[in-house]
Amino acid sequence: MDLSIKLYRLIVVNLLTVYYCMVVLIIIALNYVKGLFVNSLTPKRKLEPPACLSDPKYGVHKYIKVNKIKLHYVESGDPSKPLMLFLHGFPEFWYSWRHQILDFQKDYWCIAVDMRGYGDSERPEGLEAYHYEELIEDVRDLIRQLGREKCILVAHDWGGLIACKFRDLYPDVLSGVVLLASLSREAWMQSIWSNPAQRKKSWYVFMYRMPGLAEHVLQLDNLVIFDKAMLVPGKDTITQQDMECYKYWFGKQFAFTPPVNYYRANFAYCLPEKHVTDKVPMLVIHAAKDPYIDLSVLDIMKQEYSDIETTVIEDCGHFLQQEEPAKVNKVIREFLAKRL
Repeated sequence: MDLSIKLYRLIVVNLLTVYYCMVVLIIIALNYVKGLFVNSLTPKRKLEPPACLSDPKYGVHKYIKVNKIKLHYVESGDPSKPLMLFLHGFPEFWYSWRHQILDFQKDYWCIAVDMRGYGDSERPEGLEAYHYEELIEDVRDLIRQLGREKCILVAHDWGGLIACKFRDLYPDVLSGVVLLASLSREAWMQSIWSNPAQRKKSWYVFMYRMPGLAEHVLQLDNLVIFDKAMLVPGKDTITQQDMECYKYWFGKQFAFTPPVNYYRANFAYCLPEKHVTDKVPMLVIHAAKDPYIDLSVLDIMKQEYSDIETTVIEDCGHFLQQEEPAKVNKVIREFLAKRL
C-alpha cells in the first residue's frame, strides 16, 4: 500500500480515537454528576450465579486444556453425532447460544465454549495473549482435544471473525461455517475505508483503543449496556433474567479487559484483499437493524469467498440468535440440509 495512504489512515484513526474518547468522557462526567444529585441506590450485584446458568437442559459444564490455557464449555447432545461448535461474540459467553443448544442438540453434538478471557475460561494477561494466532489455535486445539477431525462452526460477532480466519487456514477441518452478524477481518477493514456508514457504525472500535476507558464506560449504571443492547421491547426471547446472567459474569472485577483486548490486540490500519477458493460451504446471516454492521459488507464477503450464501433477518438487531432464534435456527437447518 502507498505510504501516503498509510499515513492518511494513521491520522484518521487517531483523530477518530481522540474524538470518540472525548465523547465517552463527557458521558462519564454527566453520569457522575447525575449520581451526585439523583437520590437513588445502585442495585448490588449478585454474587451467586442465576439458576438458569446451571439448568441441566442446556447440557453439562466441562473444562478442557487447549493451547496452554483452560477453557470452559457446555456440552449437549450425542457425542456420536456430528460436532457443532459454537463461538460467541462480544460481550457474551456460552449462554448466548442457549436457544441453539436446545434446538440442535437432537441432531448434533453441541459444544458452546467460553472463548479465552470470557466467562469461566482462563483470562491470560497481556495483549499478546489475544492475537488472532492464539484465538485461532484455541479453536484448532479444542477440536483436536474433543477427538474430532471435522466440525460445523457456528459463530457470532467476534467469533465470526475468528471463524473466517480459521476457515482460511484449516478448510479441511470444517464441514461448513455459519456466521451470524459477522464478517471477515479483511472485509471489515475494506468496509470502514470505503463506506462512511460502516466507519460510523464502528465508532466503538476506535474508542476501545484507549486503555481503561472502555472498561469504565461499559460498567456504568450497573452494566446498563446489556439492557440497552440486548433487550427488545415486544419480544420475550431475551429476558431480564438473561441480563442477570450477563451481569453476573461481566460485573466481576476486570471482566471487560480481556474481551476488549480482542480489539486492541488485532487492530490494523490495512489488510490485503483476499479471494478464497477452498470449497467450504459458508452461510452468512445478518440482521436488517444491526447498529454495528452495514449490510453492504455482504457484497464484500461474496467477493472474498467463492462458496457462500447470504441472508438477512428482517426486524432484528445484532444479537439475532437470541432475538429471533426460531428464524435463525430455521435458516441454519435449511442450509445444513441442502449443503451437507
